[in-house]
Amino acid sequence: MRYGLTLLLTTIVAVLADDLVVLKQGNLKGHRMTSWKGREIFAFQGIPYAKPPVRELRFKSPQPAEPWTGVLDATKEAPVCVQRGFLPSDIEVRGQEDCLYLNVYTPRIPKSDAEAAPLDVMVWIHGGGWFTGSGNTDLYGPQYLLDRDIILVTINYRLGSIGFLSTEDAECPGNNGMKDQVAALRWVRDNIASFGGNPNSVTIFGESAGGGSTHFHMLSPASKGLFQRAISQSGVASSPWVLTPPGRPKLLAALVASVFNCPVQPSSELISCLRKQDAYKLYGAEFSIPSSTIPPVAFIPVIETQVGEGDEVFINDYPMKMLLSDDLELVPWMVGITSREGGILSKLLLGPDESKVKLEDSHVITMLLENPEDKQLVKEVAQRIQKFYFGDERITYAPDSGITDMLTDIFFLTGTNLAARLHSKRGAQVYYYLFDYRGTNSFSTVLLNSTADYGPVHLDDVLYLFPQDFIFRNSKLTAEDERMVETMTKLWTNFARNGKPAPTWKPVSSPDVLDYIRIAHDGLHPSQGPLKERSEFWDTLPVKT
Repeated sequence: MRYGLTLLLTTIVAVLADDLVVLKQGNLKGHRMTSWKGREIFAFQGIPYAKPPVRELRFKSPQPAEPWTGVLDATKEAPVCVQRGFLPSDIEVRGQEDCLYLNVYTPRIPKSDAEAAPLDVMVWIHGGGWFTGSGNTDLYGPQYLLDRDIILVTINYRLGSIGFLSTEDAECPGNNGMKDQVAALRWVRDNIASFGGNPNSVTIFGESAGGGSTHFHMLSPASKGLFQRAISQSGVASSPWVLTPPGRPKLLAALVASVFNCPVQPSSELISCLRKQDAYKLYGAEFSIPSSTIPPVAFIPVIETQVGEGDEVFINDYPMKMLLSDDLELVPWMVGITSREGGILSKLLLGPDESKVKLEDSHVITMLLENPEDKQLVKEVAQRIQKFYFGDERITYAPDSGITDMLTDIFFLTGTNLAARLHSKRGAQVYYYLFDYRGTNSFSTVLLNSTADYGPVHLDDVLYLFPQDFIFRNSKLTAEDERMVETMTKLWTNFARNGKPAPTWKPVSSPDVLDYIRIAHDGLHPSQGPLKERSEFWDTLPVKT
């Protein structure tokens, strides 16, 4: 009896010890989850990586988290940052300003320094247009990726006006949401070894705004040395929707101030007044402001023209100029798009009534030009685009019309091509992909409320890296879907381990060629020139680069 009780107590202590991690900040108590294939994994959720950015810290760069005493309960996810949902109908504001937390998922906890080799680390930066999203498991659970031997970290960062408002001066330079991401990466560098991770083998990856964020980190001096590889999915820093042009951030800040009857000048009084406003009302003010960004989101990354004493600059120039910096530390890069990205964007970007679409009057066209005031040039470019994608037919939103290809190319293909070429020209290893698989589920059914087949649209590649049971309830993967999960997780984690996704996948060999892999239902297909005819058409247009 005594032996059995001793064995039981020993087992309980061992289990509790397995779920305990000791950091410089303090001790963490995690819990256990099960991977897709039934593997037991360790989850540590709601770990603070910065001080709560509230009161006087609103609109400031993140500050390091305070240590704690005792054992922190890391068994529950933290609140999301203040936001609304990503569905057009989901307009309720939710979340908290005290939201700078991250989650760590690992297949094992080291019991001694002499244990197995440390694991490669993947840090996920969520998308959502910089106005919505989180690192939580409703969209980004670890179940697929943790069947592979890696550690996954997911993060929250400030969103909307709370994370990206800028007065374009030292009072509030902007990009605080991006600086949150930098703070999270520094936390990973300093702490991931305690979870069995290798701080010298970190891959950052993200989709949409997360893909653009990932690319910005590759260019920013603030992020230098914090990761060794990067993956940008459906978003790069040269996409036309990732940066607010100089002059506009200050105008947007003034418009928000006017909502609350705050003074516009000096900036110190504007910011002091906005710090006193309710967080939900402050965030919601964004949606009463006309936007010239695409998608129509007001508060996104900016070029920081001034910073306060002791503050870091995150973006100091136009991204493609930053790419030319002699100090840039080039890292291997996986980058790509889905073949039908634009399938979900037509009504969002061009309005609900297809019969009223006039391209030459649309910001979709003017945003592409260096001089959008040149009405004749706008008209000529719009006519060429309409002729190429629609011929003599009228513009429609039908799944098989040219609208999907046009929006895919404008918002994803052209920027990705440019970035891949420039990185390759600088000598970086660039692995370009085109995701061309439409499985059982698609975000087109959710965002368009349609059962029509639009092909693999924006976000559809994420379905095979993270379970989406919260969105697609009571839906089961087919055998073909399961094979795609195997394919995607293998490619992504291979790259995280050694910088090469697959033996048959050649990096871009020349900026003029753009070698790439098409990821399809029947395997990987190497080729050259993604969506070649359409890419070549855009090379002939007088658009911004």
